Amino acid sequence: MKNMKKNWFRHLIQWGTLLAIIIILTKMFGNETADPEAYCPFGGIQTLATYLVAGSMACSMTATQIMMGIVLAIGVVLFSKLFCGYLCPLGWATEQLAKLRKKLKVKEIVINYGTIADKLLRLVKYVLLFWIFYTTVSSSELFCKNFDPYYAAATGFKGELTLWMAIIAIAVFILGNFFIKMFWCKYLCPLGALSNIFKYAITFAVLVGIFALVNFSGLAVSWVYLLAAASIIGYLWEVLYLEVKVFPLLKVVRSEEKCNDCGVCAKKCPYGIDVDKVGTVKNVDCNLCGECIASCNQGALTFGGKKSLRWLPAILTFVLFGVALWLGSTMELPTIDERWGDEAVHGQLEKVRVEGLRSVKCYGSSMAFAATLKKINGVYGVATFVKHSNVDIYYNPAEVTEERIRELIYIPSKFKIATPPKDVENIKVVTIYTEKMYDRMDPNYLGLQFRNTGKGYYGLETEYSCPLTVRLYMDLDEPIDEKFFKKMVEMKELEMLIHGGGTNIVKVDFEYIGISDVVDTISRREFLIRQFTTFSVPFKSNQEEWAGKNEAVYELVYPDLDKPLITRNLPFLSNHLSQIPGFISIETLVNEADEYCFRITYSKDALDDDKIWEVLNRSKWTIKNREGVMEEVDPKFSFTEKGATK
Repeated sequence: MKNMKKNWFRHLIQWGTLLAIIIILTKMFGNETADPEAYCPFGGIQTLATYLVAGSMACSMTATQIMMGIVLAIGVVLFSKLFCGYLCPLGWATEQLAKLRKKLKVKEIVINYGTIADKLLRLVKYVLLFWIFYTTVSSSELFCKNFDPYYAAATGFKGELTLWMAIIAIAVFILGNFFIKMFWCKYLCPLGALSNIFKYAITFAVLVGIFALVNFSGLAVSWVYLLAAASIIGYLWEVLYLEVKVFPLLKVVRSEEKCNDCGVCAKKCPYGIDVDKVGTVKNVDCNLCGECIASCNQGALTFGGKKSLRWLPAILTFVLFGVALWLGSTMELPTIDERWGDEAVHGQLEKVRVEGLRSVKCYGSSMAFAATLKKINGVYGVATFVKHSNVDIYYNPAEVTEERIRELIYIPSKFKIATPPKDVENIKVVTIYTEKMYDRMDPNYLGLQFRNTGKGYYGLETEYSCPLTVRLYMDLDEPIDEKFFKKMVEMKELEMLIHGGGTNIVKVDFEYIGISDVVDTISRREFLIRQFTTFSVPFKSNQEEWAGKNEAVYELVYPDLDKPLITRNLPFLSNHLSQIPGFISIETLVNEADEYCFRITYSKDALDDDKIWEVLNRSKWTIKNREGVMEEVDPKFSFTEKGATK
């Protein structure tokens, strides 16, 4: 009986939640990419709102989060803020900070219910709620990630956050909760504000009904007004009444006959609710955590007035969470679902699904993909499903074929596995055929598979066909082993090194189809040229003044010019040079000595080799940004060996 008095079921769920989070984070920092907010109900409700308003989902969010949000709302209306009391890691940390304060015997700053300070502080979480929802729905990006203390801590301050916001939020969270009981949950948590709005379910339902009727009548009223009304009325109801009326249906009930007015229950309540002074606890802050019931030696407190319901909130939390996970795993909503063009054609559209497009991974990349499709005649819509990297393309078969669509959206790729030794004169070219390699990153993944073998493979490139054509460049002495090729193509996991340390496991699902009977041979130089992506930019602002005036070419060898981490910074270098009189153009190529190099065209009337070297090695580069404003940036290249005019 004594053990039953303890709130062990709640603590078991809390510690189990923390263990699950640790497992997720272990995967994040270990061999898998994991999202620390993968099961966040607050993000799910934001995503649902974005989907209802804009027809799209917040970046990287999925149906699982939406189901978590919907289940949270249902749970709050029918029962209480079960997520806050049993699952929320911030709620758990808040309680631990209060316990730490007691152990250290630090005096608590008491803010009593109903005081001016209490009422003013409660406004903050509603302001945050409005701000977060407005920004998220408007941008389809989860704005709360910028300063969410849990997200900042879980990602080690390396996630999609604003550092100064996150640091301030963490500091406020720790200091506020240490000195003031449940400071974050009472006054700052936007999910707490949203949950309290759901507690006033009838009022919220009336607001939604009025909003729907007004819009149905033909008056276009922005969703912002509904959000503002819910936030304002939710706050007013909370500070004016501090208790709920009808909902939630499950509440803590005190038996006056059994109660001896010892007051222990009120002291044990994390929120400091005066449980010992009411018959039924209707306080808006109550989350059915059960600490008051566990502390009562008289058995005077129960859930719903029944001892048999002692563990119901904990069980409901477990069940609701499981239901949300199950529903989320069985369905997926599109990140975007758009149609365009002649509406008269929309009834004739057919759908083609393209799987494995890993580059379509969020709202932004979905919109970029849609922009590409809009350029294809005969394509009238797209729905993207980022969780499984799939897209549905809607097209008119009278205007374009499925095969043509696949060809137009495919981006031919090349991947350099290794640089052939200088004593290698010729390279063997073997052609294999594959399926399920539709994404522009897929050839990179396959190339990494071959690189990890340490064998004599130098590169690969792809060309659209059905099935896909993949040309493998390999050493003449490397055997043509079709079984080995099949094994490499159909490996299900790839271990990738992460920049800065660590590894990441990428799951792939390529299919090997066959091999060509034709084997070609090319020279080492031709291979280097094929694998190299050239870059060429004329400086239009300088050409009018300097072109044709004592022109010369400065050549600078740069061995790493074929690496993507280097080539993506070439626009910065060209921008920097274009701001300086005398520079006419820049290009990259493979020179006569089979070396990767820069060739910078300039006028000897303004520059010489020493001046060019000085410009390249300046401590700051001067560039013109997109707004046309000059600014200084750190150099993007490190030059160690001087070039020379040819």
